[in-house]
Amino acid sequence: MCAASNARKTSLMNFKSRTGRTYKIRINQRPKERITAYFNKIIKEKVLVTGLASVFAISLIAPFVAIPANADRNNSTSSVKIVFDKNASIVDVVKPAPVITPGQSAQDIADQAAAEIAAAQAAAAVKQKLQKAVSTRTKVYNDPSDFNAIYNTAGAAYGIDPRILHAVHYVETGASGSTSKRNPSGATGPMQFIPSTWRHYAVDGNGDGNTDITNVVDAIYTAAHYLSASGGSVNGYKTALWSYNPSSYYYSKVMSVAQSLGY
Repeated sequence: MCAASNARKTSLMNFKSRTGRTYKIRINQRPKERITAYFNKIIKEKVLVTGLASVFAISLIAPFVAIPANADRNNSTSSVKIVFDKNASIVDVVKPAPVITPGQSAQDIADQAAAEIAAAQAAAAVKQKLQKAVSTRTKVYNDPSDFNAIYNTAGAAYGIDPRILHAVHYVETGASGSTSKRNPSGATGPMQFIPSTWRHYAVDGNGDGNTDITNVVDAIYTAAHYLSASGGSVNGYKTALWSYNPSSYYYSKVMSVAQSLGY
């Protein structure tokens, strides 16, 4: 009797234990099932939106045929299969290149015309200014037929032997009359003065109020002044002639001509 009673108690306790454990498991599974269902819903919506965006992007590149696939009955998600049509034409999206017309533009032509007009006006103004500045007066020299008198008076005025003046004149330009002759170094006139030297020693020999580097009388008087200021007859005119032209050959030649004139 006791054994049968104990067996029934044990069986009842086992039933209660199994029933309670099952109940707890079901209660514990309910929140998990709800959370799982919620996330499955989000996944469905995300998959749907992502699928539509992909289809739209691919439709911009090439023609296609979308064939929905049968959803798996045991799976709550669905998918889309994309099949490309090999026979469809490919859309080539190319930005057209700008058309460049060779030659000048209308604005370039207008600018060039304006620049040419301005340049022509400037050239005309310069030409007019030069015409006003250039004197049309022709110089007329009244050179004496014999320069010996000029050598004598100029030499006497500055203490230079007239034969030395005559010899320098002869070596420089062959004893020419008034002339604008100019050598490569810039020396100018009958006595071949450098303009800077002329400005410092120039003499108005003919008394016309001007010191003209091309006038033979002014040039001879200026040569006498310069030789005198450079040493005169000291050392047989060697210092003075070296200042006039620093060359041994020049000195020898001038003295040779002067000796032929009786020096």
